[in-house]
Amino acid sequence: MQLEDIKKVGVCGAGTMGFGIALNFALWGYPTTIYDLNDAILQRSLKNIESALDLFVQEKLITPKRAGKALKRISATSDLARVASNSDFITEAIIERSADKRELFNKLDQLCPPHTIIVSNTSYLVVSDFGAEVKRQDKIALTHYFAPAHIVPGVEVAKGPGTSEESYNLTFELMKKIKKIPIRILKERPGYLLNTIQAALSREANRMWAEGVASAEDIELGIKTTFGFRMPHEGPMLHYDVSGVWKWPKEVRMAMPSEQAGKETPISDEAARKIRERGEEGKTWFIDPQKFDEAIEKRDREYIRRLKELYPYKEQAV
Repeated sequence: MQLEDIKKVGVCGAGTMGFGIALNFALWGYPTTIYDLNDAILQRSLKNIESALDLFVQEKLITPKRAGKALKRISATSDLARVASNSDFITEAIIERSADKRELFNKLDQLCPPHTIIVSNTSYLVVSDFGAEVKRQDKIALTHYFAPAHIVPGVEVAKGPGTSEESYNLTFELMKKIKKIPIRILKERPGYLLNTIQAALSREANRMWAEGVASAEDIELGIKTTFGFRMPHEGPMLHYDVSGVWKWPKEVRMAMPSEQAGKETPISDEAARKIRERGEEGKTWFIDPQKFDEAIEKRDREYIRRLKELYPYKEQAV
């Protein structure tokens, strides 16, 4: 199969990630069908898509005409056979439970045409687990989007053990066609690449808070105004290069606090208890749960403005 052979796509799971994934495809010309278990979920998803498109228009990322055309390309169904039989490329974006994903992958394997590529949006489960029983091993893979999926440009692209180079490269090129920035993941592992790195940051931030090193407010402020400020332009490898640390004498370089801080630091029992209790309580740090939608819209506006500044999104509108 060639890239031009992918005419229609499907998304299974109409939640937070699913609606954004579907919107990506629709914006760049693909008739897209969203599937979920009932009409109530699907109607919420369609409203989320309309709201996202309105925000895109308000922020002048796209024109009203293009928003209308994208919306017309999207359909919704609670009939799995319908979305499966009409998709050349289909993305699973359901709950992060291996058993649920395994059941869906097996059904899609039976219902999709033989040429259809089936990918998962899992953030930490491995395809070789829930996809192990699928007969089309050469046509299953991973495309891990980052929330909000319709705005954040990067997408991890990974293979399962049996994924063919053809399917892998085709998936990679498809991500580029819908103006995502695909990141090749060369080895399957839980959490893959970027969530593993992100988890390390989150773990250390929570530990510093629990040990009383700084308040949650100052941890957020420090991250956003220092290396967070730099990160749209440089990651840790490029920063190492441009900062010139590599030119320093080895004994000085290796004695740097930043080098020592990167080593695994044991967490105290008291800090572990506080972090666990915080997680069990389910509290937010800064967002008023009653104003959650407002906070999400504010975030999306900030992301869209950054997207326009840093990446050539407005190309060949369809």
